[in-house]
Amino acid sequence: MNNPIAEQRKLIEQLYLVVKKSCPVDATSAKCRFEYDHGYEDGSLSVGSAFSYVASDEEFFPALDRELRRSVKDLVLQLHANMKAHTGGDWNAFTLFINEDGTVATKFEYPD
Repeated sequence: MNNPIAEQRKLIEQLYLVVKKSCPVDATSAKCRFEYDHGYEDGSLSVGSAFSYVASDEEFFPALDRELRRSVKDLVLQLHANMKAHTGGDWNAFTLFINEDGTVATKFEYPD
C-alpha cells in the first residue's frame, strides 16, 4: 500500500509548484487559499483559489497562471480524498504559504 503521508506531500508539492510558478521572479512571498466545496444539493462540488504574492513590499492579487491552474481542481480533490481516507479529516479549505525564507507551510480549515 502507498504511504498516505508521502502521497499528500506529493500533491501539496504539485500545488506549491503551481503557486510558485505563478509568481514573478521578484516575488518575496506568496499564498494561495484553495477552497473545496462539496455541499451542493445535486452532489456536485467546486474548487476555488485565491492567490496573492508580495513583491517590492506590495501585495498583488492576480489569478493563478492559466495553464498551470488547469491541474488545481484534480490536485485538490485528490488531496481531500487522500486526507479524508487517512485521517477522517473533512476540511473545506486550506492555505499554502511560501514564506520569505523559502519555507512552505499549510493551514487547513475545517467546518465548525
